[in-house]
This record gives sequence, C-alpha cells and structure tokens, in this order.
Amino acid sequence: MPVKVTKANVSIKIKGRQPKNVEFLQTLQDLTKLNQVDFAKACGKKASNMNRYLSGRFKPGKKVLESCFKHLSEHLSEWTVRPLMEIESIPKTANGLPETSGVYILYDSAGSILYVGKATKFRTEVWQTLGRQIPVALRFGPTLGKVNPRLRQVASRLSLYKVESERLRHNLEAIFLRAIANQTHNSNIGKFI
Repeated sequence: MPVKVTKANVSIKIKGRQPKNVEFLQTLQDLTKLNQVDFAKACGKKASNMNRYLSGRFKPGKKVLESCFKHLSEHLSEWTVRPLMEIESIPKTANGLPETSGVYILYDSAGSILYVGKATKFRTEVWQTLGRQIPVALRFGPTLGKVNPRLRQVASRLSLYKVESERLRHNLEAIFLRAIANQTHNSNIGKFI
C-alpha cells in the first residue's frame, strides 16, 4: 500500500540548507550572541530541546518560534527604543520631565534640530542642557543683535526616546549627530562603542 506524503510530516531541505524555521532560530541565536544554554533559557525552553531544534533534528513549529521570539523580546528589552515625547512643547519645569534614560532632541520653533543628547536621567540632563550657552553667535532678540543665547531661549520643542542600554544610547546619539552633521549646536559628533 503506498504511503501518502503530506507537507506536515516532511521537512523540505534545500541542498545543504536547514528548514527555514531552523535557520530562523539559528539566526536569532547568532544575533543575540548567546551560547546554546543561555539562548534556550532566554527563549524559555529546555537546553536539550533547543539543541535538537538548532541541530535540525526537531523542526521548531510556529508556536515554538512565537514563544521564543516573545521571551527574547522580554529578555532583550534593553534593545528597545520607546518614544516618550515626540516634538512636543518643553515643560515649564524640570518636574515635567521623566527620570528615565535615553536620547533627547531639542528643536527650535521652525522645527530645526538644535541639539541631540543622551541622558541617564532626562529630568536633570535635559534641564542642564537647556541652560547651556549656544557656542555660535546668532542674530537674536528684537534688535537682531549678535548674541550667544542659552538653548532655553531658542528651543521650543523636545523629543524624548527611552533607551535602557547605555551602549545603544551612546551609539544612537552618534548616529543622529552624523546624520545631521553641522546642523546642531553639539560640540562633538560622538564615537561609536
């Protein structure tokens, strides 16, 4: 009697390659740079089962991949960037700013970026930045005389992005500064770490 072959019980292998679900799981492990035991723990799976999935002996199903991805996103939450404020008016007092860490951007009334910075506590660091003097003289005030105003006098809008990872904060600031080079009043353009 002939055996009926269905898609469900056969994993299609392209010459020299693993099934796509196995490759996806292997790619996730490569991206996280975790060893197999730690990767299994981060995915909420037993190390022995993860070994079977990654070696291709077991084909991980959709539910396994979804579960692993969900656990990883919780485990690696420091990779996330969450907008807290996007181009909103600057609060009147420092208490209007959160205590969390991340990257912030100051804008003038025309929407041009004045300053990009990273902060371990938005409340203190943004307020200190607003008190800094702009290093380049601007035509400012009713007489349009050349002065070096404080950022507080020129900035009218603010964006805050919560970033837990110190390294990601640092690198995001450097990327922003390179993308808008020579348009901000930052004194340096940062280095990648």
